[in-house]
Amino acid sequence: MRKNKIMFLMAAGLAGILLTASCSGSNKTDKKDDPISTTFTDTGKRVAETVHVGILESPVPAVDESIGDAGDDTTGADSSTEKFSSLTELQLSLMRGDVDSVKIADCTARYMAAHNYEFAASTLDTETPFNVGFAMMLNDTDTELCDRLSKAISEIKSDGTMKELEQKYIEGYIDGEDPKPVKYEHYDDAETVTFAFTGDLPPMDFISADGVPAGFNTALISEIGKRMHINIESVNIESGARTIALYSGRAQVVFWTPVLDILPEDTCPDGMVITDIYHTEVLSEVKRKG
Repeated sequence: MRKNKIMFLMAAGLAGILLTASCSGSNKTDKKDDPISTTFTDTGKRVAETVHVGILESPVPAVDESIGDAGDDTTGADSSTEKFSSLTELQLSLMRGDVDSVKIADCTARYMAAHNYEFAASTLDTETPFNVGFAMMLNDTDTELCDRLSKAISEIKSDGTMKELEQKYIEGYIDGEDPKPVKYEHYDDAETVTFAFTGDLPPMDFISADGVPAGFNTALISEIGKRMHINIESVNIESGARTIALYSGRAQVVFWTPVLDILPEDTCPDGMVITDIYHTEVLSEVKRKG
């Protein structure tokens, strides 16, 4: 009986040693692969070694690269950029923790935070403001229409109407209810121009639950329709299909967000032309609280 008891104690001790070794090895592995391991900047600021950033995909690589890298020079962190074809996918990825932050126009960042209590928005930390512009893009075969749209935009800006529209349809909807559709005037025997909406940049570009475009861009083209005496037709498309919509003729005009800090020709796909900028936003980021 004594011999059996000794053998049992020896076995139990060996098992304890093996278990301790196993746990110790596991801890070392976890620490090595820890995704939130940190480093320090020259100023002593503690930052994550790699920040995973989500952005809305553009068919222009220079635009994606510029937005993805924005702010890296001030945080001291490396970043990896993941592109998404829609705002819905981008927000879900942020909710799941697949990306650490989202870089997007400030009005949309504030809209996201106001409509989701788990999100917090802040202006991107860059040495100089990083600006994105809002414009319209067309096929270069529609250059004459592009010039007419630019002229209308200039008039709307110069007489103060643009600021009134921005205050009502951007600032007025960020913290409140969802944007409402704006009615377009109809003119018998007038030209019809088709505009495409994605719904991916509220309150600028928004599509309601029943599929109706709304928000600032609808208010703007309604005003443009009155001044140009044209009829407005709208179609809904995916954000990544904007150039395809133009190439295929499904739409004559899409809304575009060129980065103002790089050369204009680098923000426009081949065979396209861009109107004058009608609105400007700084780049901001959205993170999960806590």
